[in-house]
Amino acid sequence: MGTAHFITGKDNSYNAALIRKLLTQHAVTPDALDTLEGKSTDLHQLNNALYTDSLLSKNRAAVITNVESLKPDVIEAIIKFSTSAAEHTLLILITENTDALKLSKFTALRAAKTIKKHALTNQTTYSLIQDYIKEHNVKITNTAVEMLTSVLEVSTWGIIENELNKLSTYAGKDGTIDENAVSELTFNLNKSDTFKFVSELLNHRDKAAFHDLKKIKETGAESAMVIGALLWKLRQLLYDAPDDITLRKRIGLIYDYSLAMRKGLVTNNLALDMLTIELLHGKLY
Repeated sequence: MGTAHFITGKDNSYNAALIRKLLTQHAVTPDALDTLEGKSTDLHQLNNALYTDSLLSKNRAAVITNVESLKPDVIEAIIKFSTSAAEHTLLILITENTDALKLSKFTALRAAKTIKKHALTNQTTYSLIQDYIKEHNVKITNTAVEMLTSVLEVSTWGIIENELNKLSTYAGKDGTIDENAVSELTFNLNKSDTFKFVSELLNHRDKAAFHDLKKIKETGAESAMVIGALLWKLRQLLYDAPDDITLRKRIGLIYDYSLAMRKGLVTNNLALDMLTIELLHGKLY
């Protein structure tokens, strides 16, 4: 049976991480990989990508981007492939449109049980961390996982993997990654300094917040990690007050800045400064 995956989401760094993971799982070498663009893909190109044997690799793969632009006959061929005997071929379909599967053209594809769907949401970081834990048999506390998920959500998979490798080495073969390890190694600053800044910020103590922020920067801490720590603290507060609209708005604001950081629209340092100012003086509050 042909293996087909449908990936929806707007985060290219996680797209790349998931694609790399799928290619590794199916032992696909670079020479056996074809990349196509949805709008320009026709049946001839699709069939060549899916059914032409590689000279150097037993397995092969095809990645198609912007699949929301695929023609109906190509979509039909993809569904047929997913139920075919092409067991050595991997097909990865990618779209940034998180609602793509709701399109009428994808009705049959949506119903195809042989096609695996992946929705890249805020849970992706958590899932990637969990996959790493299982693959490397790492012992880690639930609190540490929650902290990492928030702190690393504004980072690429390369950074996430690096942090997990670092924490695993720190914990040792039989050790456990806990909250203190995450604070010391991933936050790159003293936990009390981080949460003191967060407390001053959330309580609108302007002078103290800016003083703490300056102190944090002087330690050489990564701004993205500080923003992640802020996100983690807000989520903890939201657990106790799930209906708090202000908390939800603050979390939404952090996600807005995180997206701008990932797209390169603002530097991490500037994002932290702007976020601090807006949380203290923004129109939301």
